[in-house]
Amino acid sequence: MSHLTIVFILVLTISIIITFLVIMHNNQLKARKNSILSFFKNAGIVHNLSFTGQEVLQDKVLGLDGPNRKLLITEEQAEEYKTRVIDLREIAACTVKKVYGAINSREYKRNKPEEFLKSIALEFEFTTGGAPMAVHFYRNTINSIYEIPELEGRAKNWAKMLSNLTVSS
Repeated sequence: MSHLTIVFILVLTISIIITFLVIMHNNQLKARKNSILSFFKNAGIVHNLSFTGQEVLQDKVLGLDGPNRKLLITEEQAEEYKTRVIDLREIAACTVKKVYGAINSREYKRNKPEEFLKSIALEFEFTTGGAPMAVHFYRNTINSIYEIPELEGRAKNWAKMLSNLTVSS
């Protein structure tokens, strides 16, 4: 066999292996997403909720039942799903909160501010005086820095929508 044939076979084999691994990874992500959505829908049925808005993130699903003023959050934690139902009548404020890591002046001049961003979350403050609760839309440990603008926009949309619902209650 010629060297060209061997190189071609090698490149073809590597390409097939990489394609196979990418397909497997995508199937796993799809299965995870379907699993959390199924759990979310069942939790909605259990809590007698009818969703008028829904947000699917990498590790959680949010669902808004506008008429009943309830928010259902299903989140994957340690390979289990946890659900929380928030009554919007008990929300005093809903804001978007960004948390940055430590920044020194030398690093700030060389790097973009986004590189120091640790998380973007919806933060709920309750009228009952309980501890604030955060729902993370972006975490630097699981999301790409390139997702920041989209996820921040989605968090701001939810904050605006939920703030409008809490004010009118």
